Amino acid sequence: METESRVKPNAIRTIAPLYLQPMRWMAYVSVAGYHRIAYRIRSWGQLPRRRGPTLIVANHQHEIESPVIVADLGLRSLAWRDPIFTVSSRRMWEPGFFAERVPWLRIAREANLGWLFGSLGMQPIENELQTRPYASIAYTLIGLHGDLSVASVFRDRVLSQLPPGVDKLSDLLSARYFAFARSYVRIPDIVEPYRDAVMRATRTQLDADIAHFEDLQRDGATIFLTPEGFYSGDGKMRPLRGILAHLVPLATVWLTAISYDPYDAKRLTVLYRVTPAREGIALDLQLKAARPVTTSALICTWIASREGGFTAPDAAAGVAEELQRLPPSAFVVPELRTNLDAAVAGVLREMVRRNTLVLRDGTYTLGTQRTHPQFPRTDDMIAYQRNFHAETLVGLASS
Repeated sequence: METESRVKPNAIRTIAPLYLQPMRWMAYVSVAGYHRIAYRIRSWGQLPRRRGPTLIVANHQHEIESPVIVADLGLRSLAWRDPIFTVSSRRMWEPGFFAERVPWLRIAREANLGWLFGSLGMQPIENELQTRPYASIAYTLIGLHGDLSVASVFRDRVLSQLPPGVDKLSDLLSARYFAFARSYVRIPDIVEPYRDAVMRATRTQLDADIAHFEDLQRDGATIFLTPEGFYSGDGKMRPLRGILAHLVPLATVWLTAISYDPYDAKRLTVLYRVTPAREGIALDLQLKAARPVTTSALICTWIASREGGFTAPDAAAGVAEELQRLPPSAFVVPELRTNLDAAVAGVLREMVRRNTLVLRDGTYTLGTQRTHPQFPRTDDMIAYQRNFHAETLVGLASS
């Protein structure tokens, strides 16, 4: 870990001043309280309360991970002086971010609340290098070249998709086209010289963002990072990329290994483990190996490997066989060790409630509903859980 600091003193204070501590703690308490009502959150391990530059690396499956885990770890590690910084999308620093997600805030659609996000610990990075919302392109180009006509900016195939009345870039920032402007356009569909202007601005901004996080890390910050960038819909981890390689040499690395149990209860169950990273083993393999093994993952793996109906005792026996295949280093949710039959019965009951399984005369068969409302990108949650568990086994075998 690099120990020499080359940044000016109080770099953290500049973006997270001490007088905002009460607001940060109110945010932590509010976020943690809300998510513990909306979700079932289970965790094991915690960060040391006394720590130097620290990088928390997490796998990424759902958009709630950053607020849930940062608020949770902030409270449990008593991070009262400085926030746990998060690597957040730069779209949050553009007008309309809140208004898109909270409809009643659309009256304030032009407000840029980046200063508020930053004071709470969220820091921006440009993570959309190939596609961007129309509003983001308009926001960038108006700042660089003024209010251009859309005909001079976009290719014909894009122009044909624009709503009637969109003539200037500023129209894409107006209330009338607010919803459309949140849809995405490919950077290659911007014509020159404006495509090059957007790409150069993006590279310049990305370099500045990376340098900013390096400075924070050198100054002793704790940073939470999901280096997959975007989560997939099939349960498989994406490559770890981006800023990760820049920050690992500057900090002590801790892992937050996350699992979800979609059929454990009516509320989505979020499970995570906090553990120090080990040197010499790829971080993606360590994350796969460290994440909790859930009842849903084992049941779905067993269901995906067979055909035909089954009974509850069949499922319990199948889960017991899957447990026996796990190496001793696997972290299994405690109820599978203490009361397997009850854990399996609870998951089967929830799968029936969601019509993923159908129960008739004591026999379970596959239902018609394979999706889950908490995972809109996933077409088949059984396959998702099977893939997730298969990668967990790969991680365990490699670590």
